[in-house]
Amino acid sequence: MNQKSNHPFEFLNQLQELGDMKKWLGPDFLKNMPMPNFQGMPFFQDETAGSPFPPIDLYNRSSEIVAVIALPGLKSQGDVSLTVRPRLLRVRGHLSSYFAAAHDHILSSELFRGDFDREIDLPERVNPDGVKAVYRSGLLIVYMAKDLARETPGNSIAIEFSPEET
Repeated sequence: MNQKSNHPFEFLNQLQELGDMKKWLGPDFLKNMPMPNFQGMPFFQDETAGSPFPPIDLYNRSSEIVAVIALPGLKSQGDVSLTVRPRLLRVRGHLSSYFAAAHDHILSSELFRGDFDREIDLPERVNPDGVKAVYRSGLLIVYMAKDLARETPGNSIAIEFSPEET
């Protein structure tokens, strides 16, 4: 790094130089080094990691967990599959190009296209047999009934005694 400076923002220039060093040494060089947590600083973030796709909102209702999954552009049931286990939701599928024809020149491309596969750990157990899914307006809404049988204490069972045989 450069000589010591009295400029109050010199530290930021030094971070830029570290970013250049990362380019020279490769993305994995600093991976296992203990580093301070500088979240929001581009040098310390994995530039290839974006937001997970598809984005999912989870809602906890009294008797169900509801997942709202943003999947704009699905055309048929064959484009997506859904798997629910007691503590896991998995959505996977394929999104095709929405508009572009073979001869079109794309000027900007921010929409996701291609295969996707995402798993979400559920906050409570659900009953995989009590699931309903609806696709509407680009949202896949999954209603998962909670496994309430696991959470309630067992019922008291009356024991029948038969007369003793002599």
